[in-house]
Formats: sequence, structure tokens, C-alpha cells
Amino acid sequence: MIEFSILAEMFYICSNGEKMAFLTEEELGSLKIEQSVFHIVGPKEVHFQLLEAFDATPHAAFFLDRIRSVNNGNHYTFLADAAARTQLGRIDKDAAQFQAESENLAEAFNEGHGGSTVIGAFLIFSLNCDTGRVFALLKFEDEKVLRYDIEDGTSGKPKPTLAEIGRTFVQNRHALQKAALVRLDGEGSVCLVDRQNPQRPAVYFEQFLGVKRVRNDDDLTRILVDVTKAVAYNHSDKLPADVMTSLTKRLYDATQSGGSVDGEKIEDWFTSIVGPLPKESEILTDFRKQLERARISGESFVLGKDAIPVPRNRKVETGLGVRVTFPAELQSSVVNIDEKKGLITIQDEIKFNDIELDASRRARR
Repeated sequence: MIEFSILAEMFYICSNGEKMAFLTEEELGSLKIEQSVFHIVGPKEVHFQLLEAFDATPHAAFFLDRIRSVNNGNHYTFLADAAARTQLGRIDKDAAQFQAESENLAEAFNEGHGGSTVIGAFLIFSLNCDTGRVFALLKFEDEKVLRYDIEDGTSGKPKPTLAEIGRTFVQNRHALQKAALVRLDGEGSVCLVDRQNPQRPAVYFEQFLGVKRVRNDDDLTRILVDVTKAVAYNHSDKLPADVMTSLTKRLYDATQSGGSVDGEKIEDWFTSIVGPLPKESEILTDFRKQLERARISGESFVLGKDAIPVPRNRKVETGLGVRVTFPAELQSSVVNIDEKKGLITIQDEIKFNDIELDASRRARR
């Protein structure tokens, strides 16, 4: 039996379910393997080898765990001429096409998989869940593994023996490097994960699937900022006062940092704005729920510097209702705000110093 290791590039393709970018817990729990095959792919044509389907039933728990371990990412839709969607659609309609179409998919993948990539196994599963058929495509890269045993040594002490395993399937979640989840309903929806480049998934994976991203970095940045602001205001009584008084500025400065967002560590973004929170915090729970409602849960992207308009004015309000509005670009040498001392210092020529009448009241005669 040939064994392979996982430095995995992985795809999930789901059809006939409700319109979500990832499988629900119910769908994940109901997954069953119907057909399975893997082909050998590599950087050179000599590595490419088509194989017959195999029975994955004895190892179903292992493979299903790999599928369940990667279940969100960046959202895509299929291009009109996406060959992968057509090939998977043929399998969806006729299970007898599984072997032939799996070979077509492997050949297409292998063509884009060349260059400096290493030899590995390209697996395709036809599964079923409560909401319909599911396809899982996985790329496992070869990895050298040493296996050891203990035997009697000539000196009387036990000695280790080492055997090199050229190809193995390894149970390691972090070894799953790339993934995509796809539905074949309507135009099709795709959820693609690349753990090596979460913000910029490998182009050849996008080209192989024939997909385009639903939202660009600026769109995602705007939605993330709006969700963060809304959640912070909803829980303002539980967050530090200095955070709430400067929330918009904190969000704007964060978008200008040139940083990025990792969808699998989305809490890091929120706590970078509002400060540390326990993992079980109800605020973080609400934040995650709001991201799901906004349909950007699991998205990884580079923060768009042009997503948020440049602030025109800065506003300061004191406890007694004194409000000061001034151009945001003014230096502290002109307007200085000392929050600890409760002191606002303005050094500039005064051109207006008068009272403002309430225009909503009728003037007395």
C-alpha cells in the first residue's frame, strides 16, 4: 500500500445545499464518502500518473476529519466558462462519469501545478450530506517521514532502527495548506483557503477552479469596519471609555497600517481595536455572528487603504457639552487634546466669537 504525507492543498465542492459559503455543522456531521480516487501529480510530466478508484471506507473517519478541519475561507464564484464546474456537474448527474472526469480534473490540475511544486497525490471524493452531493478535491504533497522501532543491539542495549517512508498520509491539521469549498447551485459559490497565503490565494488554484473573488479588499475592509464599529457600540458599556471615545480614529488608523486580516484568527483584528478580551467573551461571540450575517466570516484579505474616506474633521465633546470641530489634518501645535488633564488648547487667530441663537424658536416681538 502506498502512503502519502499531507502538506495539503485542499478543495471542497458542495452542491444542492442552501446558499452558504461553507458547510453547516449538520452538513459536516452527515458527510458520507461514496466514491474516491487519487492520481499522482508533480512538477514534471514523468511524475504524472492516473490511478483507478479505491475504497476509502476503511479510512473514512480520517479523510472526513481532513475535510471538516478546513471549512471557511475567501468567497468566490465560478466564471462562465469554468471547466472544473462542468466536469463536477457531469459527475453530479452521472456517478459512472466519476473515474473519467476525475482524470480530466487531475490533468488540468497537473498542468497548472508545475514549476517548483513537489510531487504528490491529487484526491477526489464524491460524498453525500443531508442537503445533497458533495465533492472534495485534495492535494497531498510528498514528505519524507522517518519511522523507528527498537531492537536488541550487539552491546546488549536496545537500539533504534530507522526506516524512511517516502509517501504518507499524515494527520496534521496545519499540514492542510490550501483548500476550497464550492457549491454547484446557481452560478456556483466557492470558499477557498490558502494557509500559506490566506490574503492572496495561489493564482493557479483560482485558475484551475475557474473562479473570481466575490468581494475585493476594499469591499471587505468597509464591511469589517462597519461590523466592528456596530459591535463595539452594542457593547460600549463593557469596553474601555478611551476606546469608545476614539473608535473611529482607531479603525481608520488600522486600515492605513498596510496590515492584513486572517479569517482564521479574526479575533486578533477586533482586539487590536478594542483591547484584549477573553476567548469566551460575549463580545467576540457577537462579533463572529455579525461577520457571518455580513457574509464575510472566514475571509482573509489585505486592508484597503482607500476603502475608508480620509477624515475631514475631528470632533471633541466634553462632559459639559462643549463641542469642538476642527480639520483633522491640523497639527497638535495648533490644536492639542490632553484627555488625562481634560484640557483643549488651541493656538490660532480667533476670527469668530459670538453666541448662536436657537433658530427653531420664533423670535419675540
